[in-house]
Amino acid sequence: MHLLALGLNHTTAPVEVRERLAFSESEISEALQLLTERHQLPEAALLSTCNRTEIYSVGEGPQSLEAIRQFLSTSRGVDSGQLQSHLYELTGADAAMHLFRVACGIDSLVIGESQILGQVRRTLEIAQASGSASVLINELFQRALKVGKRARTETDIGRGHLSVSTAAVELAGQIFDSLEGRTAMLVGAGEMIELTAQYLVDGGIEHFIVANRTFERAAELARRFEGEAVEFEQLEDHLAGVDILISSTASADFIILPAMIQRAMGRRRSRPLFLIDIAVPRDIDPAVRQFDNVFLFDIDDLQKVVESNRSEREGEIRDVQRLVDEEQQAFQRWFKALGSGPLIQALNQQAEKLRSLELERWRSKLAHLSVEDRETVEALLRGYANKLLHQPLVQIRELSSGPDGYVQLDTIRRIFNLDTNSRLPDEGETQ
Repeated sequence: MHLLALGLNHTTAPVEVRERLAFSESEISEALQLLTERHQLPEAALLSTCNRTEIYSVGEGPQSLEAIRQFLSTSRGVDSGQLQSHLYELTGADAAMHLFRVACGIDSLVIGESQILGQVRRTLEIAQASGSASVLINELFQRALKVGKRARTETDIGRGHLSVSTAAVELAGQIFDSLEGRTAMLVGAGEMIELTAQYLVDGGIEHFIVANRTFERAAELARRFEGEAVEFEQLEDHLAGVDILISSTASADFIILPAMIQRAMGRRRSRPLFLIDIAVPRDIDPAVRQFDNVFLFDIDDLQKVVESNRSEREGEIRDVQRLVDEEQQAFQRWFKALGSGPLIQALNQQAEKLRSLELERWRSKLAHLSVEDRETVEALLRGYANKLLHQPLVQIRELSSGPDGYVQLDTIRRIFNLDTNSRLPDEGETQ
């Protein structure tokens, strides 16, 4: 069995491809069930954000990777040939290294962004709840969370609370000389929009409007930042009066259409309207670009805003990579110990250690024995240990050849309390 990772991100696929492979949180559990049951992958986790869709799994190499490719193609309705050029496939240490870099924020569009660690944690939680995270996926993601936390506490990679939201507000600030005196509309009320609201207020925005399908959530967000909440159905009515619209919802379809923009522009008397779409799938139909004085920026356009971010953080990236290398090497040591050979060696070493301790405990009471008699006692203890371990060792060799052998061996390792120092505590557990 191998650790596998297959996916695409902002460096390999444009937003129009990424949005077709995006999974909402409600879809992920069903996807994991299909991967583990229909495609017979022992373990799987699915990470889907505005900039990436990645599946981490345990499988048998090329055959399992092909199963994942076909799953993505079929479930998302994307031709496998068109999809192939955008995908990356990683195995073993490379797959682990990739997730660790993702969790640390150095594989993000905005280097050091603050949201990805929470998204990695949520990915693990969904996999655990779905029963698709067992020994390997759980260990991999626990270690990713650990190194992600270290990156943010031991380096300056996360200074400034960077995110896609900050990049969107920075773009809005570049569009106008100043945000002061401007009116913005925020469509959505999730974490991304909440962060955007905070950055707009910090940037000096005079007034903003929040529209969301759940009005109560829009009202709560508007109240926090002294904005105005409107019913989602009234969104179009307010387009004529705003300077900037920033949208980030979980809608599978466009919610801002060309006809809406055309009617709004008729009432704006040629005043420019700037639209920033940070949703994946996209919220704003790109056809709105056809209208004069309408300027639409999507999440890929933010790349130009954040290009300087990477060069400014090269030193921190190197520091984070050293932490990633450390964790990846530790994970590889743990992974190699899952095999039957290391387990058998560890059991024999433990038996020998216990035999030596027991002899030491009884040394004073055996002092009257001759050298030959003491050697006989030691041989009896060694023979007893060997007989006691014989059947477990036979079972270990048999279990290791099964498709879920590494899970069975990990259970044995836990029973005999072997290599506990290499394991990570679950969240909330003391180290």
